[in-house]
Amino acid sequence: MDDPLLTPRLRMRPWDTNDLDAVRALFSDPEVGRFVGVRNTAEAAQELIANHRAHQAEHGFSQWAVEDRWTGALVGEVGLQLVERTGPEVEIGWVIAKPAWGRGYATEAAREWIRVGFETLGLDEIIAVVRRENAASHAVARRLGMKPAGTRRAYDHELDLYVVRAPR
Repeated sequence: MDDPLLTPRLRMRPWDTNDLDAVRALFSDPEVGRFVGVRNTAEAAQELIANHRAHQAEHGFSQWAVEDRWTGALVGEVGLQLVERTGPEVEIGWVIAKPAWGRGYATEAAREWIRVGFETLGLDEIIAVVRRENAASHAVARRLGMKPAGTRRAYDHELDLYVVRAPR
């Protein structure tokens, strides 16, 4: 799966090597980074892109760049990946640039990815892992129809777990 995904306001596409500056800008903001880690070096941006591209090549899905459909401005990244890149669970994840917070972009993009996960990729279940103090991401998970399912240790943190299952 490499074709862009479109929603009414967003265009999602795989990251590519031309996105280094965009990745660095997105992940160098300390307010964004407090939940996902700050990556403010060129090397860190290269590594993130390489990891996403490798995941995409191996599994057919990954975290993708999210752009405003009309301006082309990068607003974040959203997509599916194996938890900690090893699985077996598939997680939906989102990172939105601070200037785009509060516009519903994470929900809009993640909703499309969940649809793709169930309808195109044939997944039975998708999870989200959220840091307890990240109230905005808890709200996104609930808006996506995800249900609380306890906690899960991942990414060196004890995280709140949400689950959504494919419609039957």
